[in-house]
Amino acid sequence: MILYHWQGRASNFGDELNTLLWPRLLPDFFDDDPAVRFLGIGSILDRRHARVATKLVAGSGYGGYEAKPVLDRSWVIHWVRGRRTAARLGLEAALALGDPAVLLPRALGLATAGGQDIGFMPHFESAGWGAWQSVAAMAGVRLIDPRDPPPAILAAIQGCKLLLSQALHGVIVADALRVPWVAIRPLAQVHQAKWLDWAEMLEVRPRFRGLPASTLLEWADTSRLSRFHLGRVWLERMQPRLADIGSERLVARASQALGRAAEAAPQLSSDIALDRCQSRMLDAVQAIRARPLRAPSSAGAVRRARSCLPASGNSAYQPG
Repeated sequence: MILYHWQGRASNFGDELNTLLWPRLLPDFFDDDPAVRFLGIGSILDRRHARVATKLVAGSGYGGYEAKPVLDRSWVIHWVRGRRTAARLGLEAALALGDPAVLLPRALGLATAGGQDIGFMPHFESAGWGAWQSVAAMAGVRLIDPRDPPPAILAAIQGCKLLLSQALHGVIVADALRVPWVAIRPLAQVHQAKWLDWAEMLEVRPRFRGLPASTLLEWADTSRLSRFHLGRVWLERMQPRLADIGSERLVARASQALGRAAEAAPQLSSDIALDRCQSRMLDAVQAIRARPLRAPSSAGAVRRARSCLPASGNSAYQPG
């Protein structure tokens, strides 16, 4: 069985967390045999996977980046990220247990955070196209680059008293470490749906704050132009020129917006909701250890789902 995680030209924190989490939760579980593909953290439930391979799913989501998968006998689904993923793929809502990244503190023995920094994590695409190091410095916050090695990012989040994040897994990890967070709306709309897929499982509704693009290049990368191959080729060719056009004005505008976001009321799921969702996913991990290629029964899935719901009056759901 191979441990799959999405890899692009640049490292991405959320996807790279697979390499930290699953070897700890499932030691001696993975090898180089491509006949079985393990799908964990990420919006990776789609048609990118070989039909002949067995796909074992433990918490993945559907992100809309590619066509939906055809769920045949080659798919063994222990759980998915959220109810939105379950609905889009025609699965029972009881299979929605949460994003596996919330298990990191338990799996790695990470201490609850208690730092003094205000951190900002851009989306990894924005980190490549934008000028966020300059923006963060001007706003007086600490930039946390999602392309850095995951252990360094985890340590940086632990050093924060507040995290502003345009990257979903920055917020997921901050929430699991009990660091209050402010959700920053991704510039590309396609990235937004997966936030709600995760958040609804913890009875939280993110109150998104907006940030403008910090460079003309970043703006162009999230425009319709980037949806086409010729448009992407042109952007690559024009990158040096676009990066400098109006840069000072755009950086100043973005830093003002980031400063305002740092003053917004932060969010955090309840301890009860987090503990229960972690517990039900750990139960599912135990089932994978015992019988990895056998999907849970519907009755068992329903019992686990119901046992994780927050008690009445303890929900951290926040409208707005």
